[in-house]
Amino acid sequence: MKLENIFLKADTPFSQSIYAWCEENANAVNHVKDRYEMNMDLFDSLLIISENQSISKENWNLKSLFDKSQKPCYRIDINGTLNVAIANLELWLDSNKSRNLLIVGKDEIVKNENLERFLDKLTVVKL
Repeated sequence: MKLENIFLKADTPFSQSIYAWCEENANAVNHVKDRYEMNMDLFDSLLIISENQSISKENWNLKSLFDKSQKPCYRIDINGTLNVAIANLELWLDSNKSRNLLIVGKDEIVKNENLERFLDKLTVVKL
């Protein structure tokens, strides 16, 4: 399955670090500059990538916004068991029929070597 659109927050270290993966796994990669509330009709689901379950206040607020809109959210910890995380993510995307996915994460996560391993393993699965 290839996603129709992946949305990333514009000009952040996190979005820049996963951009290449996003290009391979979606028909289009879009950058969101405005507030997410103004663009909620563009997204059908939210993926929060974290390390050690550490999520920024901004991303918690974003999750709450998606919850209020009754849109599916999924959190993935790149320091967890990668095979399980990948399988669960694939199942979640399929079961929710996600086509327009917003992906967020803390900028500090780009320093974590597990991010690259996670993306490499995720590429093998080919969403």
